[in-house]
Amino acid sequence: MVDAAVDARRPIVEYYDDKSDPENYLCLCVDIPGLKKKIVGNKASNAEIELKIHDERSFTVTVTVLKKPKNEVFQYGVKKLPDAINTDERAHIVKVKKKEEVQILFQKARKGSWASTLSSVGLETDG
Repeated sequence: MVDAAVDARRPIVEYYDDKSDPENYLCLCVDIPGLKKKIVGNKASNAEIELKIHDERSFTVTVTVLKKPKNEVFQYGVKKLPDAINTDERAHIVKVKKKEEVQILFQKARKGSWASTLSSVGLETDG
């Protein structure tokens, strides 16, 4: 899942059932040092964010912070979520929530809270 050929750092990540809609969405917050948010909207002004859904239980997010002389790459991959997510790319929301934080909302395939599994087991990740 995580591309071993890419020289990437592993970011600090938090995950939980989305507070506004816990039955339908998983929220993943990824801390990216040096990431800047555009003044208007929910996009990064100095980075490229790529979310790749591998299947209904795994994904990789790659954030490339554009810097001179060399870009800085952060990558986080999940091999196994507690349950299935919708694999349609339009079902997920990727936004820069605040300075140095990317927030991804994954739409769950089935309604229900993942809170107990996330707190006791966590996510099976790459690396």
